Amino acid sequence: METKTDSRKLDLTQGASMLGVSPHTLRAWTRERRIPFHRCGRRIVFAVTDLERFLADNRVEAVKR
Repeated sequence: METKTDSRKLDLTQGASMLGVSPHTLRAWTRERRIPFHRCGRRIVFAVTDLERFLADNRVEAVKR
C-alpha cells in the first residue's frame, strides 16, 4: 500500500516564512548544505516535507525542573 506524500514545493521566500527565518538566512543554510533543497535551473525550491523534517530534527526539548 502506498502512502501519499506531500509533494508541494515552496520557493525561498515561502520556505523562509514557514521556518520563521529571513530569506537571507535560508539562502545561507542552502549554501552551507544545512537544509535539503532542489535546484531548478537557478531557482531554489524546498519540499514541504523536508522543511517539516528539518524543524523536527532541530527541536530542542524543554528542561523539566
